[in-house]
Amino acid sequence: MKRIPSPTAVRGERASWLIRACTFVIALLGAAAAAAQALISPVVVEFAPKQRIATVRITLSDKAIKPMRLQTQLLQWRQDLHGAPVIQPSEDLIVTPRIAELKPGQQQVLRLALRGSLPAETERAYRLVLEDIAPPSALDLGGSAAVNFRMAYDLPVMVAPRATVVNALRWRACPTANTSSRSAGVCVRIANVGNRRVKVQSMTIRGDGWQHVLTLKEADALLADSEREWVVPATVAGPLREVEVRTTTGDVVHAEPAGG
Repeated sequence: MKRIPSPTAVRGERASWLIRACTFVIALLGAAAAAAQALISPVVVEFAPKQRIATVRITLSDKAIKPMRLQTQLLQWRQDLHGAPVIQPSEDLIVTPRIAELKPGQQQVLRLALRGSLPAETERAYRLVLEDIAPPSALDLGGSAAVNFRMAYDLPVMVAPRATVVNALRWRACPTANTSSRSAGVCVRIANVGNRRVKVQSMTIRGDGWQHVLTLKEADALLADSEREWVVPATVAGPLREVEVRTTTGDVVHAEPAGG
């Protein structure tokens, strides 16, 4: 005869599973934090127009449970229409040392130097990836289960243009995923035709007798020479006439219609 578990037993098993899952996540996060405890400064590397060398300081806490062996990689950074990074290896900058070894309590300074004729007329964007290639730590979950993990850090590197900074945006309407429904919102594609990134805090779109504001919980960066799309929830009909962007510094940039 097959035994059917009671609802109380089923709820008890689900609760037990949930507790084990939460315990695993907490243990994993705690172990990862204890394994690293690295302080990196700055978290965004900025080259001024006439600056050719920048530094990144890494400090490994004396409470870290193991040394770190950081391997550096410099990547050129672009964006797709949704803001996702499009990256590829770059040799525009030299990073020294290529591999940094730190014991608990030690510091290491990385130096980034521009090659060739950089900076350019337009701000250049890169990512500095620091990956711990030391033997990975193993989190013992009991029995035969264990999880190995490595730490990696990803820092934006921005090389300012040598020309005067210009903020200039252009917009055009774009199709939404559901063009048959007004509730799909209004899709706006914005191109950064200026020479420096713009950090978008909010966006106001206007038509004939209507206006909608999209406020971002976290600012979105729009790199120079890049385009991005946003969908602004709007239930009104009618063509889009005007787009206005407010940046994280409080500046208001009026975008020009594409082709205008």
